[in-house]
Amino acid sequence: MKIEHEQLYQEMMAAIAAKSKQLNKTDLVESCFWIASKHWELLKKNIDNEFFEDEKREIEFFRTIKPKFTSQIQYYTMLAEVLLFVPEGHEEQIIYWKDELKRYWRFCEKNKVFVEYYESKAVYLDSIYFVKVSEEWLPPYQALSYDADVNFCSTHDHLVRGLLAHKMYHSFVQEKLSLVKNEI
Repeated sequence: MKIEHEQLYQEMMAAIAAKSKQLNKTDLVESCFWIASKHWELLKKNIDNEFFEDEKREIEFFRTIKPKFTSQIQYYTMLAEVLLFVPEGHEEQIIYWKDELKRYWRFCEKNKVFVEYYESKAVYLDSIYFVKVSEEWLPPYQALSYDADVNFCSTHDHLVRGLLAHKMYHSFVQEKLSLVKNEI
């Protein structure tokens, strides 16, 4: 890769952190989404043609590198969605945030086999899960804009992205629920 992916990731996270100090929540979510999207596009542009010729590097890309960027996009998408529907009343907010806590567990239950594989740091299926798909591959789900390019997709990288995004989201919801419960 032309630019070190870790450097680009650190730049993205620094830009997100800087925005979070300046804007209100709605603006923050939108700004952070666009920062993450921009850095994902920069990462794709900076990958050499030969990068995917080494299976070990290819697996690392889909298992570790890509999800660091795309999970941020998914996380801020989830936040934008949830913040639109927060009810007004205090008791309703407690119920709302408690229900949102279940989202992470539903994701983990739905993808239990993969989550257990990934979280155990197993590698025996990596050469199946985390290699670039063929040009003819059709995803079993509606491809999101950041997964639409088959040159940057594996069959399971969306699950890693989803797991990481759901973990961040779960922490956010726990914090929101705690704040609402502590309000008088």
